[in-house]
Amino acid sequence: MKKEPLVSVLLSIYKVEDYLEECLDSIINQSYKNLEIVCVDNGSPDRCGEILAEYAKKDKRIKVITLKENKMLCGGRNAGLDNASGDFICFVDPDDWIEENHIKAMVDTIMTKKDPDGNPYNLVVNTNAYNYLNANKQILYDYNRKNGNISLADYNKNVRLDMDIPMWGRLYRKSFLDNYKDVRFLEGFNTDNIPFTLKLFAHMKNFFMISKDGFASSAYWRRMLKPEGAITSTVLFKNLEIPACLDNLYDYLKSHGFEKKIRIMFHLFWSVCYPNHFDRPRYYEKFKALMCKMEDDIKSSDVYTQADINLCNLLVYTNGPFDCEARYFAPRPPKILTNKRSKLKIKIFNCIPLFSKKEILHKKSKYFIFGIPVWKTKIKGSVKLGYLFGFIPFVKYIMK
Repeated sequence: MKKEPLVSVLLSIYKVEDYLEECLDSIINQSYKNLEIVCVDNGSPDRCGEILAEYAKKDKRIKVITLKENKMLCGGRNAGLDNASGDFICFVDPDDWIEENHIKAMVDTIMTKKDPDGNPYNLVVNTNAYNYLNANKQILYDYNRKNGNISLADYNKNVRLDMDIPMWGRLYRKSFLDNYKDVRFLEGFNTDNIPFTLKLFAHMKNFFMISKDGFASSAYWRRMLKPEGAITSTVLFKNLEIPACLDNLYDYLKSHGFEKKIRIMFHLFWSVCYPNHFDRPRYYEKFKALMCKMEDDIKSSDVYTQADINLCNLLVYTNGPFDCEARYFAPRPPKILTNKRSKLKIKIFNCIPLFSKKEILHKKSKYFIFGIPVWKTKIKGSVKLGYLFGFIPFVKYIMK
């Protein structure tokens, strides 16, 4: 029998002694057995090292890599990649847990599905995932989407198709990663999926997305230590990693000629992060510098939206954060509905039309008797025109 492909499961572990055993048990008990479980003790000061040593004695698939000092999440991710030898790579966060078919669902998909050009996929993303609170298992967010192919064009229309699932819930073909060894996680950062996932996606045409449909017991359960998350809250609102990551991503895309191929999601992160950021002035300056660098490509590429261009202009041409805030938070004028219509109908016995009137923005009115058009008025500038039976010019007068 042909041997199943080896899957390297990578964990970057730091201060999670209360949750690590549940996480390791969920990986060890996967229905897919041919695993290499690469556990990076990322300088953790608690009992994580002891727990890993105990589990390594019980299961030979566990490989423990010990870092003398904490290298943040991204340094741990890189150490895991350096020590992975599987045919496929996936990531699990050590304070989360996975259902028994989580890995099998992704392996079965990447082994059997072909992209629209008939080529094997290099990435499968499992959206059968939840955010939940540990205290009472309250589900905060369900990531589930539909099964199917996701192209670059799909992503450019909706950047959340890729961004909603960070590193967990992804299975990469290792031979693909080996072709782009210069794509690494940013050392010293906790923000891991940006720019890593987008740099790799720029070299793909498609990836495949799976969901609950047809993949029972395959969910990823993302434990949130508080509703907004721990690391998530920090990287979004308490440091300047996001603009630095976007800047690094843009430099990479530019150097490979991809700057007009893939949409950088600066608008999403600005709208989410800026209103609640602890240091708005510096955040503004970082984004302003990024927009000054990207301006020409944003305005000349068809992957960016008008909203992206508007935000770019706002950041580039405002005079400081206070001017920017005044404009960014200014109330929007009400929309003028060019197709707004009003109708009046009078019916005999509630069924026979006797009289009706249709009006469009007070510029054009039509009158009907027994459903027959008898009169129409139209306003052009200061002139009002009247038409008999709706089409015969009959009267014209100047309005004061």
